[in-house]
Amino acid sequence: MTQTVDAVYKNGRLKFKKPIALAEGASVRVTITPLNEEDPYADLIGICHSGRTDGAANHDKYLKRRRGR
Repeated sequence: MTQTVDAVYKNGRLKFKKPIALAEGASVRVTITPLNEEDPYADLIGICHSGRTDGAANHDKYLKRRRGR
């Protein structure tokens, strides 16, 4: 089961804002993403659902157009 939880880093430790459901001794993989960090790919979300069928062949052209370059 994947869980996404918010935490605060203080005095060298992460403190979860809500309890998490894990068995004692469970091994987990942790990915740290600061909440104030913007997703570098946010402007690409939804671009694949535009009805185009040549996106792979012309992706550079569409990205430049999307970003106004």
